[in-house]
Amino acid sequence: MFEKLIKCAIISARILRIIDEKLDREVRPTLNLFIKKPFGFGFSTMAKELEKLGVANYINDFSVAGIVGSVRGGRLYEGSLANSGYRLTIFDEVMMLDSKAKKAILELTESGTVSRDLQGFVEKEYRKDITGGYYIVGKGKLRLEIHTSCIFGTASDSYLQDSDIKMLLSRCFCLHIGMSMEEALRLKREGRTIDIDSKVIPEEPVDKVILPEDVNDLLLEKMQEDTRVNEEEGGYYTRCHDDMIRLSAVHAVVRGKEEIDEKDVKFALQFYPLHQIGYLGTQISTTGLKILEACKGLNVKELSNKLRIPERTVRYHMQKLLELRLVAKVGNKYYKVFPQ
Repeated sequence: MFEKLIKCAIISARILRIIDEKLDREVRPTLNLFIKKPFGFGFSTMAKELEKLGVANYINDFSVAGIVGSVRGGRLYEGSLANSGYRLTIFDEVMMLDSKAKKAILELTESGTVSRDLQGFVEKEYRKDITGGYYIVGKGKLRLEIHTSCIFGTASDSYLQDSDIKMLLSRCFCLHIGMSMEEALRLKREGRTIDIDSKVIPEEPVDKVILPEDVNDLLLEKMQEDTRVNEEEGGYYTRCHDDMIRLSAVHAVVRGKEEIDEKDVKFALQFYPLHQIGYLGTQISTTGLKILEACKGLNVKELSNKLRIPERTVRYHMQKLLELRLVAKVGNKYYKVFPQ
């Protein structure tokens, strides 16, 4: 599933528009992922490999100037994001971004633009075209418009306390990934790579993909049947619906089609349980996430001893995890629920 989502994000960067006929609107075509992963997950290795393949832009300069660009003496110096046109942009350890850079990333995920204030005076406004976008250099302002999808990775447990990151989560397909000892040993031997078939990635940007009204009705019906998020979380469903549309559009493009049909929706819906669990995970405290990751057939006392957390604290957070259906109780032992 993880590898499939990476591929979908790469392909979505080549889709320029998605038209939703039911609501007569355009859906943001690019799929953004937020990945909470353990240390040693092989994230940076994977990112560099994808960059070598020419399908991704790996960013590890965390200043606004480094990301967006600079203007000195009237001359434009491009930022690292300028290499992201029609490609996947990978931000490794997003928690290291300063507050200004985080706000720039929020702008990027919302509108496909990033901007910054300039110190120096620019005599005349001008535009510079780049692959997949352009710069506008104006009086006291530098703006970059770029068509890209994004992956944000972090191993930090403090992202739930960061207001900008919490806002970012609402614009992403969220994944909370653990790693077993077996997988860690395999990564040590093989590294983390993503098998990319260049034939499925369009050479040229796809102008538009259309979601017909009857197919949209089918998608909504199937989402409702397989829901695990509380009904009052209406905002979640509007965001999730758009992500399912994006995944459907990717599958249509891979098939060489410009209109989404039932086959494409079926492909998207395989990710629906994973999407819900990722969203529910963003509502849990750092302590709750630690308990969730440790739920591998242990009882409260064993969890308390393993995590060095008082038993009453384990019980308190376990109740929330049970309500969210992220863990299952068998006898007196708890197990993390994995999507099918």
